[in-house]
Amino acid sequence: MSLLRYDATTNDWVIFAPERARRPHERAVRSEVDRSAQAAIGRCPFCPGNEHLTGPEIFAVRNTEASTGWQTRVVANKFPVLRIEEDHRRREEGTLYRVMGGCGAHEVVIESPDHDRPLAHQPVEQVEAVLRTLQVRFNDLLRDARFQTIIPFKNHGEGAGTSLHHPHWQLIATPVVPRLLRLKQAVATDYFDQTGKCLYCVLLADELAFGERVVAQNDHFAAVIPYAAHAPFETWILPKAHQASFGWMPAERLRPLAEILKTVLLKLYNGLDDPAFNLTVNTVPRGDEDKAYFLWHIEILPRLTRTAGFELGSGMSINTVLPEDAARSLRDVEVT
Repeated sequence: MSLLRYDATTNDWVIFAPERARRPHERAVRSEVDRSAQAAIGRCPFCPGNEHLTGPEIFAVRNTEASTGWQTRVVANKFPVLRIEEDHRRREEGTLYRVMGGCGAHEVVIESPDHDRPLAHQPVEQVEAVLRTLQVRFNDLLRDARFQTIIPFKNHGEGAGTSLHHPHWQLIATPVVPRLLRLKQAVATDYFDQTGKCLYCVLLADELAFGERVVAQNDHFAAVIPYAAHAPFETWILPKAHQASFGWMPAERLRPLAEILKTVLLKLYNGLDDPAFNLTVNTVPRGDEDKAYFLWHIEILPRLTRTAGFELGSGMSINTVLPEDAARSLRDVEVT
């Protein structure tokens, strides 16, 4: 059973999920042939034909032309961080000790039937189907009034914390807004209160005008390496039109978002030799969907270095690659 405990020294909540320790981890497989063989003998619960291993299907994008009948598939995580059935009410256990049940949701989005093909190498139509699936589940989870934040994310590679090789995303719904997200939103709110402008829209306008840190762009989105990137090749994808919530993004923007996401992932794949990375969708909490202070965006963090003592002790980041150099390097990477 999961639970959340309040840390009075940081004003944040910590999730305790002992069951997560039981989740299976595929050992590193160096050969594409070996990985394909693992799928062929039925060990992968996300592969077509093994649907019975994952539990009930929550949602799917179906394609009658596909041999499996599905393009994407959503199931509950078998080893969830948080559960819908848990109690979200807070209770006191001491002067400073506050606790609540591990209420929330934890879903897995299987991004394609292909066991070995990363998202960067999928057709843009498949990337669009993944994004549509994420948006549908994002909005559906927000119908539960107990959930304050929905965090869609993707871990790619062992260095990013993935436990199963078959490409997938996850969504976690939380009954509180994590402190880091509150901090980002508070900074953006302060800027809006002072200027009447969205901090992230101004940031994007400056990056597009400057140009040196732009990796790619189309009519509706731009990918940039931020001026003060916290890690080498950290890349953000931002919409050019203001929109606070990923859930409220117009359906017609899914295709251009899929195009630029595929381009960025392919540049990272080719330019950095398929690095491990973490990808998160950064968006507003419940109730702020129509607000002007924030711009939803995607953050991609390649895992090229390790966080060590100074960073952990101070909270400051050390980046070994200037953003301008990183952007120039990625711009030069061929994606055709």
